[in-house]
Amino acid sequence: MRSEIAKEKKLIFDLPQDVIEEIFSKVPVTSLRRLRSTCKRLYALLKDRGFIKKHFAKSARQYHALMLMNFRVYSVSSNLHEINMDVAPLFKGELSLIDPFSTSEAIISQAFHCDGLLLCTTKENRLVVWNPFSGQTRWLQPQNRGRIDKAYVLGYDNSDVCHSYKILSFPDLYEKELETIKNAWKDLDVTPEGDLELKTNDSSSNSWRRNLGVTPLGDLELKLYDFRSNSWKHLDVITPEGCLKSYGVSLKGNAYWVYVSNRRGVNDYSILSFDFSTERFQHLCVPFHQEADCFDTMALSVVREEHLSLLYQSSGTLKVEIWMTKEIDTTFVSWRKFLIVDLEPHLPMFSCRMSFFIYEEKKVAVCCDRDNKVYIIGEDEYKVSSGFYFVDFEGITCCLTVFGYVPRLV
Repeated sequence: MRSEIAKEKKLIFDLPQDVIEEIFSKVPVTSLRRLRSTCKRLYALLKDRGFIKKHFAKSARQYHALMLMNFRVYSVSSNLHEINMDVAPLFKGELSLIDPFSTSEAIISQAFHCDGLLLCTTKENRLVVWNPFSGQTRWLQPQNRGRIDKAYVLGYDNSDVCHSYKILSFPDLYEKELETIKNAWKDLDVTPEGDLELKTNDSSSNSWRRNLGVTPLGDLELKLYDFRSNSWKHLDVITPEGCLKSYGVSLKGNAYWVYVSNRRGVNDYSILSFDFSTERFQHLCVPFHQEADCFDTMALSVVREEHLSLLYQSSGTLKVEIWMTKEIDTTFVSWRKFLIVDLEPHLPMFSCRMSFFIYEEKKVAVCCDRDNKVYIIGEDEYKVSSGFYFVDFEGITCCLTVFGYVPRLV
């Protein structure tokens, strides 16, 4: 059997180099991963930048869901309709990331996906850019070791033929406020019941912004890490006067958030984008009413690295609307409604720290929130897991988070 495989490999690599590249450029990434250890020439081919570009242009995209749970990253089963939501089949397998500083499994508190790469923050506030397919990693010098009040997003310069990656860093004031609240309860030697999110209608106070789970912008210290120079720099850019009301996502090199400003007591919502090429912010329109209630939930996701998706939930009706972009540019976006879920009283009120993943062909969304439960929702479908066990690592928590992932060679 082995001699037959060796003979087939020999026959393939007897072909002209351009023919070899043409054959393997159409093989899915996950199949190449299984094959790369069988042949030194194939392993070398997968590292060739010319072949990588060709493969990116010609191979079929494979779209997966990954989930961050209890400081580990897992792949999620795509067979949703046969899943027992309370047992292991929800997860297909754990992806291993070794921390070279401790030679043990890395303890990941946050993960952000961009272009087949995961930007991970460990419990020590170390940053690592990780390709789960190839196993390649790049560990970065931390700015403030041991602090957890920083948020990071990964993007790249679209003007560069070879993606030039950058990291945007900004204060995560929500995390800082949450720690303050926790410590206050600790000092009183009592345990708070229910959600730590306090709600107030005082639109002029920062506590209103922070306790709604948003990060205020305006006059904040922004930093940018450039992979080419291998260094951080202060970003001299005008930041909008308002708040980020969702986790960030990356689409085609740019970062996006749901953004809200409050002027004269009226909420004004938009999509805030950051262009890593120009290193500037830009506003785009939202598909729902711009003056939505401040207690409504909004979250973003990316579908097949082609579309931006927005989840909007009304705090009044609990109805969920999910929209997808038809077209998106630097200054323009058009939307189409993808899904409406109106299953009251089953649906919970999601928080703005929730995350979701779209299975487009099945017309369902997989949602995760801070209660550490997984929800599968559709027009006539509703499944919910019991809460997965929760781990607190030396006071640092890890919220259940789901996101899409498209494998890349590098």
